[in-house]
Amino acid sequence: MTILAKLFLTFAKVGTVGFGGGLAILPMIYQGVRRFTDITSAQFANLVGISQATPGPIAVNAATYVGFLAAGVPGALASTIGVSLPSFIIVSLVVRFIEKFKDSRLVVGAFVGIRPATIGLMASALVYVSESALLKCDFKDVDFSTIVSALSSINVTAVAMSIATIVLAGKFKMGPIPVIAIMGAVGVVICNLPI
Repeated sequence: MTILAKLFLTFAKVGTVGFGGGLAILPMIYQGVRRFTDITSAQFANLVGISQATPGPIAVNAATYVGFLAAGVPGALASTIGVSLPSFIIVSLVVRFIEKFKDSRLVVGAFVGIRPATIGLMASALVYVSESALLKCDFKDVDFSTIVSALSSINVTAVAMSIATIVLAGKFKMGPIPVIAIMGAVGVVICNLPI
């Protein structure tokens, strides 16, 4: 099977079973990415940052990025079509039948189960991304024998920036582009401070 077919099928799977979209499917994207590149958690966090900072859905942006890394422009196209096509087909079918079955106990029950699963998937994505962004080492290397040892693994600056982001977005209703621009500028300043 060619690399383009593998990219298409890998991301078609993500697009087919990636309920919750966005951050909820990051674990699936991460597993798919590892088939094609030897990506570290820090590089994956960068991929997520790039995907969040550019227009469009995170799954499409991530698929395009990974496809490009693995096989250039043809790989980007194969991955992007793969992740988008299943959603297009499924939504087209659902739209035709949603009005008819919206009161069905099966449909209502399915959504009752899907919502908590989506929260769990987003929490899983948080673990994947926060490991490289908020810790000084991999999560598996954190020494939990004492509180002091565990706390010394935390990147305090990154945690403060994350809290500031939550405040800017939540309290001040700042959009993602200004928040990313501000935090990017703060990161540039911090990285260039003489220590």
